[in-house]
Amino acid sequence: MNQIDLDDMHSMVKAFPEMLVSIQIPKETRDLCVKLREVGLRGICVIGMGGSSIAGQYIQALLRESATVPIINVHDSNLPAYVDNSWVTIAVSYSGNTEETLASHEEAKKRGCQTFVIASGGKLISDDKIMSCITLPSDYQPRAAFPLIFSAVLHLVECLIGRELTDLSMIRETLTKKVTQWEASSMAPKVMAEDFLYSVPVFIGSRHLSPVAYRAKCQINENAKAIAFSSEIPEANHNEIESFHGENDHSVLPVFLRSVFEGERLMQRFDITTEIYEEEGFRPIRISIGSSSRIEEALLMTYYLDMVSVELADLRGVNPISVDRIMKLKSSLKQTE
Repeated sequence: MNQIDLDDMHSMVKAFPEMLVSIQIPKETRDLCVKLREVGLRGICVIGMGGSSIAGQYIQALLRESATVPIINVHDSNLPAYVDNSWVTIAVSYSGNTEETLASHEEAKKRGCQTFVIASGGKLISDDKIMSCITLPSDYQPRAAFPLIFSAVLHLVECLIGRELTDLSMIRETLTKKVTQWEASSMAPKVMAEDFLYSVPVFIGSRHLSPVAYRAKCQINENAKAIAFSSEIPEANHNEIESFHGENDHSVLPVFLRSVFEGERLMQRFDITTEIYEEEGFRPIRISIGSSSRIEEALLMTYYLDMVSVELADLRGVNPISVDRIMKLKSSLKQTE
């Protein structure tokens, strides 16, 4: 971790496996989770924006079949009316100063919710009780801090719902081994990035890989400064599929994120959708990594596509660290306060 160059996105992406195991949930926080579980909680609301919010989407998708209470994500300054004092909220802001997250967090406290905070500093950390805060290392780009945020949110939610904590150290070992394999194969991230250089990728996933598709889209947008979109099946089969026809002039590249955990019906949907796109003249790409668990598979594919995004940045000759248009927007909004 000490060797990570915080001015180099390649360095931060490469450190993904180590970052995944560097955050531990404090004992006081774990004990609080047990008490809340014993009293009874009706739901978990993860609050966040941008790169800080994506972890919540992963957790919702990964745990939806095992969680006995609803897990929702809020990307706004307002909370749903049903989030009351029987709910737990987890405010995630890497900087600790995100406007919308601070507003929703304050609303949660007014409603009497048990609030948890995950941040590297800022107002969010300074304004809350220590036992409900998980402090992250500072100075990373929020999107590069995803492994830190993900591990904190995952283990916190697992504590709250009484699920055995996922052993991320084993996943770290798999991630480290896979890098060498990818570099020596046709799956080398740079090779994949070349396919995206003159086309607009549409990342298409399903279930636990839907947030991976969204994350890939965001990484291409922010790191490579390139247009990309995300979608999911089966929803795309009811609307989006009609836009993929040979009369379109756009250089769209469907990228199917395939899981080894697909059921037969879902597998058929992916295969038939791929055939239809090919018949219309598109050249879909299939990415399948395989794994022993859904969490590991999602993280492997995320790590791989993160590397692809910085390779694409190099090919396009852009700086993956800079976010000039985001900063301009924030500056303009601040002047209107």
